[in-house]
Amino acid sequence: MHSYAIKLSAGIEARGFLFGPSIALAIGAKFVPLCKPRKLPGKVISEDYELEYGTDCLEMHIDAVKPGELAVVIDDLVATGGTLSAAIKLLECRGAEVVECACVIGLPDVKGQSRLNGKPLYMLVEPREMEHGCSDV
Repeated sequence: MHSYAIKLSAGIEARGFLFGPSIALAIGAKFVPLCKPRKLPGKVISEDYELEYGTDCLEMHIDAVKPGELAVVIDDLVATGGTLSAAIKLLECRGAEVVECACVIGLPDVKGQSRLNGKPLYMLVEPREMEHGCSDV
């Protein structure tokens, strides 16, 4: 990740909750949970999105971000990019500026990064082809 003055780390339910708070703590930012429907108390906004196998929705507290705050979005896996794209839309509709996304595993053959509107995507692990045609992480 770059040394922007990132003010929030948004973690996507559920495994994004494992990494997002630690990243927020390390960079001195707040953590914002992005959850499946009906899991957050109070007023929320939502964003529907398509997955490779159907549809889903993310929700965020309506007052979780302030206009102009720089954000990083954290998830465990990026495949089609639908979940990360929905997270970006949620944060940006409330005025935050998403400067980058990070995930543990990326599946580059699925081309999910193309749905991130040019946002940098950092992946800790990418599968690679082995000599005999099998895939190995």
